[in-house]
Amino acid sequence: MSKKEKAKASQQKWVLTVVCLSFGLSVVMSFVTSMFVESAGLLVALLSLIVLVLLGIITDIIGTAVTSADEQPFIAMASKRIPGAKQALQLVRRAERVSSILNDVVGDIVGIISGSAGSVIAVYLVSLGLKSAIASMLITAFTSAFMIGGKAYGKGMAIANSPRIVLTVGKFMAFFDCLKKGKGKKKRTKGKKNA
Repeated sequence: MSKKEKAKASQQKWVLTVVCLSFGLSVVMSFVTSMFVESAGLLVALLSLIVLVLLGIITDIIGTAVTSADEQPFIAMASKRIPGAKQALQLVRRAERVSSILNDVVGDIVGIISGSAGSVIAVYLVSLGLKSAIASMLITAFTSAFMIGGKAYGKGMAIANSPRIVLTVGKFMAFFDCLKKGKGKKKRTKGKKNA
């Protein structure tokens, strides 16, 4: 295969992965949200909506920070063995894919699911005597305003502080990598003892 054909095959594989990931995340998040919110009270439904909006804003900030960050500072940090720098460098080098998942996949899913959480809140407002159309309009307007306003503010913050944000995410990834390695060592040690 030529380089062009390999790149095309890789792109097609990535698109298929994103579609499958979007489908899987949508099903899981919709199911969990509907089960949790519909069986809970108004306060829990409101808290769920706030968490979903914040998740959308945070993932958008990280995605924007990754795409606007330069890899040179992380190369220098990785050579000094600064925790999280290696993982941050991987994020920056895969910026297009990271941004696609965080800004597009997670962002769109959160937007859709926050709508279902909002509809539950609208039902509670209708039961309190508010007209159905007004309740739906208010919830949609508030959700959209906070989501769009938060993302607009977050984008500026992400671009201004991209190295710090990406390194922080890298540190979280490094922490989880250490946990995985620790569990792997424990399993190998147990295997040796049993042998």
